[in-house]
Amino acid sequence: MSKKWFEFRAQDEDASIVDIYILDIIGDWLDDLWGFDGVTTAKAFVEELSKLEEAVKTLRVHINSPGGDVFGGLNIANALRDQRVSKGRTVETIVDGLAASSASIIAMAGSPVRMSDNALIMIHDPWSFAIGGSDDLRKEADALDTVRDTIVTTYQWHSELKTDELRALMEAETWMDADEAIAKGFADEKVEGLKAAASINPRALTKLKVPEKYAERVKALVRDDEPEPAPKAPPEPTPEPAAADTAEVVKLCGGAGLDIDFAQALIGEGATTEDVSARIAAEKESRAGAQARDKEIRAVCKVAGLEEFADSYVTGGMAVDQVREQATLITAKLDKVEIDAGLGPDDGTRRKPVIDVREVYAQRNQLRLTEGVK
Repeated sequence: MSKKWFEFRAQDEDASIVDIYILDIIGDWLDDLWGFDGVTTAKAFVEELSKLEEAVKTLRVHINSPGGDVFGGLNIANALRDQRVSKGRTVETIVDGLAASSASIIAMAGSPVRMSDNALIMIHDPWSFAIGGSDDLRKEADALDTVRDTIVTTYQWHSELKTDELRALMEAETWMDADEAIAKGFADEKVEGLKAAASINPRALTKLKVPEKYAERVKALVRDDEPEPAPKAPPEPTPEPAAADTAEVVKLCGGAGLDIDFAQALIGEGATTEDVSARIAAEKESRAGAQARDKEIRAVCKVAGLEEFADSYVTGGMAVDQVREQATLITAKLDKVEIDAGLGPDDGTRRKPVIDVREVYAQRNQLRLTEGVK
């Protein structure tokens, strides 16, 4: 069962002091990625922080964490720093055992930052994963650079190292004991510490590249979980239908009188042979309907002497019946012609209308207003 990774403890003997413990992986999406069923998030931490009584004047934040969600770490660090600025509270951060990755960001919210004499800090570049084309990957890389620069700024709350120096330390994935952290400005003082609680999930070790000289120290911070039951075997995946052969798609489309653009669209979608056949049939039916509509609209316009309107009717999406009705209205108002709904062949006896084009446009515009035609 998952454990809550933070805890607020009020001091019984002094209501002005609250001890906060961050004792495992900082939650959010990292729980899913690393296979943990986390029960809390950085948002929950900040919400609990906002509920503290006004009588609280000092926050002592104890850290023993392998890190986790970088945005959660930044969110918590900013919220703790705001306690100093907006509430006038003293915020002390104490690295009891390990402040790695985003946990090191949270440590920077303290003033002072203290480290137990056997504690460690680890900093590194943010990382992520992305799926997509080259543009997507470039955008993700740019986003990571922005996150890195934000982390550098947070470290500079304490450290006087230059930006390039901090970037180099992060790129190298740097581990520091208390003395090294103080020398580089990541901590203010070293304190004699008690043995930190073994609270870190053992699976987190698989995500940390711990230097050999610190391996035993980090191992001592890992809790001894009971063996978890073996996971159930996943169901056999249903095989995905294979995409139709490219040449076959082109051949089928060509045989149906469809252009290469349609074939390429099917190929790009990875359509199966069954899908290709269904899509071709539907496309042929759709195009045949469109051609029939086009032909009938143009015939209506020709009989009415409104050929100049045909293109706009075709592209405007009007149904044939609507076109016929509007053409009838126009010609009726002009008293020029009557539309034969049957659209039979002209036997030469039909009276040819004389059309004043400008008057037709004026009448049609008036009809747009009175009939609601767009």
